Amino acid sequence: MIISTDNSAIRNEVGDLAAMRLIKDAGFDGIDYSFYGMRPDNDILALPDGERAELAGRIRDEADRIGIRFPQCHAELKYALGTIGTDESDRAFLRVVRSIEYSSRIGCPQIVIHTMRCPLDMDDETADALNIEFMRRFIPYAEKYGVLIGVENLFKHDKPNKVFYGRQHTAERMNRFVDALGSDLFRVCLDIGHAAICGSDPAEFILGMSPDRLTMLHVQDTDLKADRHWLPLLGSHDWDGITGALARIGYDGPFNLEVLHFYDRFPKELFPYALKLAAEVSRRLAGEIETKKNKLLKE
Repeated sequence: MIISTDNSAIRNEVGDLAAMRLIKDAGFDGIDYSFYGMRPDNDILALPDGERAELAGRIRDEADRIGIRFPQCHAELKYALGTIGTDESDRAFLRVVRSIEYSSRIGCPQIVIHTMRCPLDMDDETADALNIEFMRRFIPYAEKYGVLIGVENLFKHDKPNKVFYGRQHTAERMNRFVDALGSDLFRVCLDIGHAAICGSDPAEFILGMSPDRLTMLHVQDTDLKADRHWLPLLGSHDWDGITGALARIGYDGPFNLEVLHFYDRFPKELFPYALKLAAEVSRRLAGEIETKKNKLLKE
């Protein structure tokens, strides 16, 4: 199993090419190339088409040279139901399309696209119907660029009461949603922290998925109170249960960290050490999955 990590916090401080080298040197096999949270002076999606394509070519060439892969990407995510039909939403839609195109250019086979944020008081059935229509809009671009789309389990946040509610927070609800999309271009990305803070057991979610549908992970730890994006083992999650569930379904995708709020605590001079620790933790947990797979085969 390959291990990978998001590059957003690292890239913002040192740039794309330097971030790739740091991640590779730390021991990761791959990068979750992220198109969100970019600073204005490093906004890839704002570049003219030619410059963006040229940069993607340099990124892919450097990745080939140093021996690192892009097993998954993460599209732009700043859009919500309230902006649909405005210039801002059109811009956001274009940025998602550019994320898909760029993913294809760097050789990434799949990309996470967030569903729209809907009002807290909107019922799930209505929100699902609106998001099914929204996600289907990306099918022609996924077909054009040969990139699969990952649906992520997100949440509703009742900030005054500090409570998180899930949308597709269980395997049953996620499978129903993806089935309704009606295209084999869609896959699932489980964000372990999102499941946990919404009161769902990540292991139970995993056990309700098939390995041909669950092909992406956002591995993070939390204190079960908020969406922390901490390094695994620094929070309250049951990692023995999570690795056991991934082994039991035969998960064979990347063990991919999304721990931006672990990395962003460090000054850039300490990035090599933070990344090294993250890689060691990832390798340990990925190794546990493989060990448990082998044990199950012998039973």
